[in-house]
Amino acid sequence: MPAVSPVEWDIVEARVSGAKTRYALAKQSLAFLYLVLEQYFPDRSSDYPEMIVDGGNDLGVDAVEILERDDRAEVYIFQSKHRTSLESTDRTINDNEVLKIGSFLYALFDKEERLSKTGNLQLTEAVSRIWQLHRSGIICQYRVVFCSNGKGLSNSAKTILDSTLQSMHNVEYEVYGPAEIMRDIGAIGREREVGNLQVIGREAFERSDGDIRGVIASVDGRSFVEMIRTADGKSIKRHLFDENLRIFLGSNGGYNGNIIQTAVSDDSHLFWYLNNGITITCKDYAYNKGHTNPVIRIEDFQIVNGAQTSHSLLEAYKRSPEAFENVVLMVRVYATAREDITERVAVATNSQARIQARDLRANHPVLKKLEIAFRDQEYFFERKRNMHADRDPKRRLDALKLGQILLSYQLGEPDRAKADSDKIFGERFGAIFHEHYLIDDLCRLVELYRLIEEMRDAYVAKQRDAIEPTGEQQYLVYGHWFILYAARLILTQKKAPLPSGDDARKLVLEALALVANACARVKSAAQYQLFRSPKTKERLIAEIEGRQMSLFDL
Repeated sequence: MPAVSPVEWDIVEARVSGAKTRYALAKQSLAFLYLVLEQYFPDRSSDYPEMIVDGGNDLGVDAVEILERDDRAEVYIFQSKHRTSLESTDRTINDNEVLKIGSFLYALFDKEERLSKTGNLQLTEAVSRIWQLHRSGIICQYRVVFCSNGKGLSNSAKTILDSTLQSMHNVEYEVYGPAEIMRDIGAIGREREVGNLQVIGREAFERSDGDIRGVIASVDGRSFVEMIRTADGKSIKRHLFDENLRIFLGSNGGYNGNIIQTAVSDDSHLFWYLNNGITITCKDYAYNKGHTNPVIRIEDFQIVNGAQTSHSLLEAYKRSPEAFENVVLMVRVYATAREDITERVAVATNSQARIQARDLRANHPVLKKLEIAFRDQEYFFERKRNMHADRDPKRRLDALKLGQILLSYQLGEPDRAKADSDKIFGERFGAIFHEHYLIDDLCRLVELYRLIEEMRDAYVAKQRDAIEPTGEQQYLVYGHWFILYAARLILTQKKAPLPSGDDARKLVLEALALVANACARVKSAAQYQLFRSPKTKERLIAEIEGRQMSLFDL
């Protein structure tokens, strides 16, 4: 029997086909993986070619992403299975696929040399980064994600996997199947969640103002964790944060080491004093006001502020559940049927967080003017995330992507385009976005970068079937921002304006050759590190200065 209904199959396949068109992919199976990555790493589409290792000698791994945070890192390892028909969705992920993942993990932890000789560029880079993190004393937590549009693990495969991971205490796994996909893409609407919070003593204060009422309470930290975690206790219920301004906390919001440390320390009783608490909006709530230790029942709720706290509390609880006996959390619960109030609460309670900079800048006058100017050129500039999702993908331009393009080309900081992308809407906003650009130049610059992206995507697709990454084009994968910067160096040298059409393509090829020549002599550094170092800019300048050029005007 199929694992999904015909309606669910149609919905998911339509989304997969949309991803295939959006990213100009050749295969439906790859588009499915892209769709999954969109759910885990929103606003990271330019990084997907780096994450995906699917191809020659991939060792059963289809994608790897490494999220570095202070003294720890999260490593996501994806294995993807796309079923090509409704009837085939009854197929499970079999023993052999699980054994491949187990073999890869053993080789990774044992630092087997064969992982450095697969010839798979992205896999080699990922392994190199992980080993470097280990050498630096960084604690890595691993999450293996088995994603499929069919059934999940077979019983025997699950038995093998559980046995394999018994000795790997820092590795967890999850199955991301049709139910999770439907939930996260919102095709069947958000789940109506009912939660319960245990109040401490009589510490609950309530007020009401017409069409909104609220209660502020001190609650048992354990009851909050139970309310937000999945049935297996391994992760957060993502749909509870749909209206939170933060990107999905599990992959981008990240842990906060201070929150975790406070929750598991001998001073866990201080948590109430050291944490700002959680803000929840809901359709309704109820509790027995005259009782000691009442339970607040919350219906159809959303956590609009406290994503980082939520994720960190779950991590702390998994590490030391016994320490939670003294963890008390302040929670604000607001009940209203008015959507505008819910939105205003979300904005107001998140306005202090740096991670919300992009959302808080969305209505900035400069971005509004850019939107109008680009519209006149038949581009759809997205100052808000996905605000033109119904438009031609080739004519859509995300504000973050434009910021990275300007940071690389206009400000000459390709090394910061990815590493410091969170500052684009923060401290760097005024330098990046202003009214002194000519819209024709911006359009040509955007198209120039898109040529680089097209070449990158074409190379990645071709390289999946190759044994070794060779030639200049291998630098497209991790060095695309530097290729854009190299194009600026070349135009400065020639004192030429931004080109278009065939001339733009010739410029990209010349810039790629410049990057390849400058980097070919660097044998030891991984490309991921190479293109995050400002020294690579110096290499490019030295390479082009070899052509008897002065760059003082840069």
